Amino acid sequence: MTQTPRADLEVRRVTRSYGGHVAVAELSFEVARGSFFSILGPSGCGKTTLLRMIAGFIEPDEGEIVIAGQAMAAVAPNRRPVNMVFQHLALFPMMSVAENVGYGLARRGVKAGEIKTKVDAMLARVGLAGAGAKRPDQLSGGQKQRVAIARALVLEPALLLLDEPLGALDLKLRE
Repeated sequence: MTQTPRADLEVRRVTRSYGGHVAVAELSFEVARGSFFSILGPSGCGKTTLLRMIAGFIEPDEGEIVIAGQAMAAVAPNRRPVNMVFQHLALFPMMSVAENVGYGLARRGVKAGEIKTKVDAMLARVGLAGAGAKRPDQLSGGQKQRVAIARALVLEPALLLLDEPLGALDLKLRE
């Protein structure tokens, strides 16, 4: 019988350096299952480096990252149960909003009808129902952020990593 892990994320004594500069030093913490966790600090303190290690884009020099009870050493970013919304949203300008949100589902081989259902539900969830046919350049900054969040959430990741994507949203939308 498989036991459900008590934490969605465990970071154990993780260190990452760039040349002589230590960006993250022996950091350890756990994020309880189903919780919301924020990492706060000044610019340049290693927040984005930490998120990139959790997502698998860079490897820690030392330490271990465990997601949903699974050690992530040598697990490629596309094989991790994680999605990340970057500061720079990286929407595909040649695709519609709906195509952007459904892109990951299509790459996974999900059938078109199911993609449409999931995309429509997710766009409604982020307050963009009816915007599926628009292009990213037709949206405000806050709307683009919601598209990026919808694109990440529609894949139902174990972890959703947000690298300051809510900065331009008003309080009501952040909530």
